[in-house]
Amino acid sequence: MRAMLYCLVVLLTACGGSGNAPGAGIAGVAYVGLTVADLDASTQFYAAANLAEVPAATQGALEPIAQLAGKRPDTRLLRSSNAQLRLLQFSAGPTANGEAVPVQGPGIAHVCYQVNKATGSYERFLAAGAVPIGAREMIQLSERNPVEYAYARDLDGVIFEVEHVDVTALELEQPPANDYRIRHVSIATPDIGAALNFYSALLGGQKPRRAGRFFSLSGEKVEQISGLENAALKMGWLQTLNLELEFVQYTSHPTARPVAPRPLVAPGYNMIVFDVADLSAAKESLLAAGGSVVSDATAMDGGQVLLGRDPDGNLLGFQIVDVAAPVSAHHFPNNGL
Repeated sequence: MRAMLYCLVVLLTACGGSGNAPGAGIAGVAYVGLTVADLDASTQFYAAANLAEVPAATQGALEPIAQLAGKRPDTRLLRSSNAQLRLLQFSAGPTANGEAVPVQGPGIAHVCYQVNKATGSYERFLAAGAVPIGAREMIQLSERNPVEYAYARDLDGVIFEVEHVDVTALELEQPPANDYRIRHVSIATPDIGAALNFYSALLGGQKPRRAGRFFSLSGEKVEQISGLENAALKMGWLQTLNLELEFVQYTSHPTARPVAPRPLVAPGYNMIVFDVADLSAAKESLLAAGGSVVSDATAMDGGQVLLGRDPDGNLLGFQIVDVAAPVSAHHFPNNGL
């Protein structure tokens, strides 16, 4: 019954499989990186999604990140019931000049927090300083599913999504074990077909779920959520063990692949890091899928990490760490369901 809840709330499509047999040996998403101006302020802000600081998280030298950014970051790990957000604040003061990735991308556009409506999480975010990018009130897309959606910007202007699930209306025999979870990380891309092909290959040929493939999704409610006039989009999803990967292409607001990768010090989501079993196999899968290597295996967080990029230039990490390490993807009983 717990799994049924999350099948019911998938946007305009059916519930997907676990996708836990990828070619790169991906065990799950360890964390999504987020560049912020103030670690303390962001930690307090994301408490509205019940993200808790992991006190034992290793700061470490983070040499691969420091070398790539040209600056050394301080870091803080925030944990939900199924996934983690890693905040990075770079030295020499506030976040570098620049704006966060817009809703249409290109880049890692948002993280989605799926919560029990009874928590009032969205209103708590607004009280903490969040600014909606579309309608202030949450939008219910389908009368069949008791789920409301909203996009908003955090203290650094970074977009996040909240899904309020009316668990009471589902009349489940047994409610879900957790009122809060991270539903997905969303990549906005200029070419959803190419992006899905890349990540599908990286995940061992997993077949994506699609929506709007032949006729773009559009309408007043899509505009109210996205904040874009005449919004129309195509969507797709792939699943790792603990976290969904969402892909969006706004056909109404086309973008192009960046000429240069987005700087790590720019505000917003800066990387997706996967737990893997074998770095050599991960590198081979990354290259075979059409990605590129940024740095070979380097010591970080008490283990080893390989950094690469997808065809859109988004930074990906592939790490091997002890399963008990704070940054491991193995801290989530039943993957948060």
